[in-house]
Amino acid sequence: MSQEPLEEDVQPETEAAKPPQEEVRETDKEGEAELGEEILDAEDVEELEPSASDSPEALRPLDVRGEPERGPPPMKETIDVLRMVREDVGQICELSSEERKLVEAFSLALLKLMQPLAKTIPVDPSVLPEEMGDVKSANIVPRGELIVLYPDGRMESIDLSDDANRDLLVDVVRDVIPKFKVLFSELRTKIETRMDFLASVTRELQNIAEAFSSI
Repeated sequence: MSQEPLEEDVQPETEAAKPPQEEVRETDKEGEAELGEEILDAEDVEELEPSASDSPEALRPLDVRGEPERGPPPMKETIDVLRMVREDVGQICELSSEERKLVEAFSLALLKLMQPLAKTIPVDPSVLPEEMGDVKSANIVPRGELIVLYPDGRMESIDLSDDANRDLLVDVVRDVIPKFKVLFSELRTKIETRMDFLASVTRELQNIAEAFSSI
């Protein structure tokens, strides 16, 4: 008697009987499916790539000029600036003290020079600052003061040695110094004229005295 093959025995044979070509096709399909999961299209790439608007610079607030607003300077930079300011302040104090001494020496020298020359030296009103207004005339006196006369008859005395008037002092000195040469030239001419007069008178007096002594 022949035995019919059972259904369970036939199933493995059916799967094993698949031609190799079909197995290759199924393998290719599985590989394509895996590649499809790995390869992204252009739209997916654009969605994944960070846009320029998401960058830290773009997220920072903008100032009125449209540039990213900068944060406060680092602590070290601030301390360095304060140290430089402190050094400048120290030098300014030293220079101010030396300048004060120079002004005092200038005032003393001006007093000694002006006493034999003139009681006042005129100053050109055009060299004076505009904030002084309309000035009719100005003169410097030996004690180092500027006497200003206004068109309405008002008179003002300005101390040029004051710290607040140092720039005015420089302007006045630049205008006055060239006039010293003129004053000294006039003084020399005056002395020479006196000497010529006295020399002539002295000679005549000596002649008279000799003549008188012979009597």
